[in-house]
Order: sequence, then structure tokens, then C-alpha cells
Amino acid sequence: MKMPLEQAIREVQAWNPDMLGFSAHACQTIRDMLHWAIAFKERTGLPAIVGGYEAKAYPEEILGHGCFDFLCTGEAHTWFPAFLRAFEQGHGYEKIPDLFWMEGGRPRHTPPGPKQKFCEYPTPDRSIFPNHLYYSHVSQRRSFTIGMSEIGCPFPCTFCCMRLSGYDPRTAMQVVDEMEECRALGIREVDWFDPLMLRDRQRALDISREVKRRKLDVIWSCRSRVDSLSFGKSTSKPDTELIEALAEGGCRRIYFGLEAGDDDVLKQMMKGQVATGGYLRRTLGEVADAGIMSLGFFILGAPGDTPQTVKRTIDFSQTLPLAYAQFQIAIIKPHTELERRHIVEETNLDYWREYVKGTVDEMLLPTPWTEMQRPELEKLAREAYFRFYGRPRYAMGMLSRIESFEEFARYARVGGQLLLRPLRPRSVASRGRRAARAGLTLAEALLTLGNPGARHPVFKEGGGVRAAVKLAREEYRHVEHPPVLTPEVAAKLKAERGIASPVIKTDRYVPFHDLKDKDKVVKGAAK
Repeated sequence: MKMPLEQAIREVQAWNPDMLGFSAHACQTIRDMLHWAIAFKERTGLPAIVGGYEAKAYPEEILGHGCFDFLCTGEAHTWFPAFLRAFEQGHGYEKIPDLFWMEGGRPRHTPPGPKQKFCEYPTPDRSIFPNHLYYSHVSQRRSFTIGMSEIGCPFPCTFCCMRLSGYDPRTAMQVVDEMEECRALGIREVDWFDPLMLRDRQRALDISREVKRRKLDVIWSCRSRVDSLSFGKSTSKPDTELIEALAEGGCRRIYFGLEAGDDDVLKQMMKGQVATGGYLRRTLGEVADAGIMSLGFFILGAPGDTPQTVKRTIDFSQTLPLAYAQFQIAIIKPHTELERRHIVEETNLDYWREYVKGTVDEMLLPTPWTEMQRPELEKLAREAYFRFYGRPRYAMGMLSRIESFEEFARYARVGGQLLLRPLRPRSVASRGRRAARAGLTLAEALLTLGNPGARHPVFKEGGGVRAAVKLAREEYRHVEHPPVLTPEVAAKLKAERGIASPVIKTDRYVPFHDLKDKDKVVKGAAK
């Protein structure tokens, strides 16, 4: 909604609530949330509570910022009723599982409560949201929403924070009932955001057939592995029955984690699929023939990558019948196997935990598995986008799929931002180069101002021309790119800021399972 902080505070004060709630969804965005939470606490003095994925992982670190009185590590829909009763009475918190709270300036907490199956969760109430404002860069209908039909992923991919986290689905009827509720609210497109919506073949068939039977005028998209559409094996024939059922049941778009065009790189990722042999191309071809658009996710600079393998991945992307492609530079995300190996163990610094605490600044994370540096990878990523989307035949096909001027404008705006975004300098930048980068930064920020829903530094700085100019000035001052978190840099940070060596809980990298289930999950994924 692009509501400025001051306006939000005024509206909240006018409403006069008893408590404020905030969500800590991801380490990468948590400082944006903290900026608001601290300002609200200072201006209103109201009790504040925080929950979300990272609240479970870093409860004491988040409470340490002093802007929250309570933290929920459980599931809000079952947890809140008992908590609110205790809050109204002003005592009894020690009887509520999954609760952290401040008492006498120190955090206290209770033991974890029982886990709940995802099929026991209630359906989200979307009537409270301005659904007409939401979209994705490739969505085609308004109103638009996202949903979750399952949680967890049992596969061991090293770059993913969801690795080895099981598979906990809602029933097919629950999913279709939710889609019918969406349609009653005027929503005509749903993006199912779970990692593996199509893992259970029969469930996927049941969802598709029930949507068709009810004649729901809703299109939907989902994320999937390619082998979910080839009987669980990346080297098997396509599952024609399932693909056709999905198309007839309103599935318009599937996002596939293809990752790389080199089998050795895929093996180091523990992806469990092969790029060679034409198997992926054959399955994606049947998906395209059924009228379903495919989006391929690719990672550049992954473990085992060289300039040659990255080029192979870029070439591979252009041989596939994809409607869209996304090229991401490999980074070490929180709660991943890469984090454990290459930050916590190699640098002896729990960077993401310290980042949440606020004891370290944003830094470039190491990529010791490849000799390619970040500037080279950024250049290759830009080349990949221009080569994929710049093909005349592809451009004509893309234009033929566009259903509205709004959709066309979105694509044009994203393309303009990609073209204008300055590349990171390889070495010390001259004054002329810094001026050029500042100019590109200003142009990109001004273009982004017309992009509702974008997450961009220009909005963090308050939006408007003044914020764009501020970003350009900061870019001009960047003589060199930010430091890389090497073991030497980590040791210096620890000494200067008194940071202790990390103590990692053994279950941190299996986020949705108890320890007693860990061996079963790992063996199941390997099988």
C-alpha cells in the first residue's frame, strides 16, 4: 500500500489498539521490520508481540532489540487465545507453551507445545486484505493472491533452507474449498507458494479434477520439481495423465527448480536430477503442449561452477520450452547446508544470527566453492537475462501471451530496471565510473517508484525523488564493493565487537522436525 511510516503510526494511534503485532519472516528483511517496530514502540509505548519463521530460530536475538514484549514460537491460531487471556489478566504466561516474554529486563520462555498437522490449520481470511493491489511479475489476472497447500520439503538440496523438512499437506478438498472462497471474494488467480505442491501425485490429480468439476473460474500456479511430473524420476517419461489433468484443472503456470545445466554441479547441490539426456526437455515439452507455462529457476555460481559450467547453464536455459527464466546468483542463505559448512564452520562466526542481533553489518558472503567473484557473476547473470529474453522468437511468443496492458507495462518496467541496474565494480572505481553508476542508480530508483509492491531501497529511504537522489549519492561514494566475510574478516569482527564463537543447535538445519525424526527424514530423502 506504500503507506509511509508516519501515516501508519497516526492510523494506529487513531484506532487505539491494546497491542501491536509484527512478523519476522526472513533474516534478509528483518531489519526493515525492526525499523518500524522500534519507531512504533517509541511513539506509542504499546505492548508489542512478534512471531514468524525467524522468531522461532532467533528468539532471544530479536527480543534483544527492546521493541518487543512477547515472542511466539508456536502457531498463532492455536496459541493466541490462551495468550490473550493471560495478557488481559497480566499473569499466567508460564503456563503457555511456545512463549518468550520479557520480565525484569530478562527474557523468559516456556517449553515447546505439541505440533499440529497442516490440514488442521484454518483457512486464511482474505476478506481483510486489499486483494486487488497484489500481483506477481508474471501474474495475469486481478484480483490475485498467494496460498500454501503444504509445508516442508524432504529433499536435501544444499542451498535451500527448507531442506529435509518433511512433507505436510492439506487435503485436496481443503485446497479446492480455499480456491472457491477466493473466487467468492473476486480473486481470479492463486499462486500456491509451497515448495512441492505436486509431490503427491494422487492429491495433485484430485485437486485438478475437483477444480474442473466445480467449474471454478480461477487460474493457479505452483512450484514443483520436474520429476514430480515424470513419476518421481528425472530420467523417466512424462506423466501425461497428470499434466493434462493439471491443465484442465486451471493450472496455468509451474515454477521449476532447474538450477543448472551441468550434471556435476547438480550433484554437488544434492539436487537429485540430471540435465543431460533430454529428459527434462521432454517433460517440459509436454507441459508446454498442454498449455501450461513453465518458469525455470537457475543458480549461477553454485558449488562446482566455473565460467564454463555457468555458460553451459545459460545455453541450456535457451534449449528448454520455458515461458520465463530467473537467474539467481548463489548466496548463502540462513538455515542452509551452505551456511553450516562455509560460514559457521569455516569462519567460526554465526553471521545471520549476529545480523539479526545487529552486531554485524550487511556484507558480501563468501563463495569459497568457486573462483568467480561477485562482479563476474553479476555480469553473467545480466548476460543470461538478455540472451534468454532477447531472442526475437521468444519475444514474439511472449507478446502473444500477454492479456492486458498492465501486464505488458510490468514486463517493460522490470526490463528497464534490469538494464539500468549498475554492475558491481571489479576493483577500485574511478570518479567517472562512480558518476555513471550513480546516474544509473538514480534512473532505476525513479523507474521503481512507479512499481507498486516492489521491495527496493528507494522505499526504505521514504520513497520519492529525494530518496532516489540519496541512493544515487550513496552509490557515488562507493569506491570499492563491500568486504567479503572471509575467516580473517570474521576473526577481526569477533575481536572488535566481542562476538562469541557460535553454538549451533543440532536441529537448526531440520526446521520442521523433532530430532527423533531426523534420521528417518534423511534416509527418506536419500532414497
